[in-house]
Amino acid sequence: MDKKDRAIVDLLKINSRMSWKEVGEKVFLSGQAVGLRVQSLLDRGVIERFTVSEYYESEQFITIYMNGSRFEEFENMVSRFAAVEALHKITGDGCYFIHTRFAAAELEQFLQQVALYARYKVSHNLRRIK
Repeated sequence: MDKKDRAIVDLLKINSRMSWKEVGEKVFLSGQAVGLRVQSLLDRGVIERFTVSEYYESEQFITIYMNGSRFEEFENMVSRFAAVEALHKITGDGCYFIHTRFAAAELEQFLQQVALYARYKVSHNLRRIK
């Protein structure tokens, strides 16, 4: 990735709704050139998707400590919950790290299901710094 690609990605991270022309004006390229570069970044997997960031009242970070080896079954169960933002298989402290946005009652139901497979540690977001 060269400096122009980095500048394009940085601008799109701030506002992914900018037109290619608007991005081009900021990085000194034509809108068409920006579009070609963005398509190349998508094709190479540098840009995975364009998304909207939604505000939620609550946010949790859950570390999972598996009791057994039913990993695939556990992953499938977790993936069924819409409030799960991300599920990561990790090394170090724990087996999985789950980023969720559950309301209190929903979190309790989710943790009851998790307890069938693992022990867990839940941390709640107090405020976002950046």
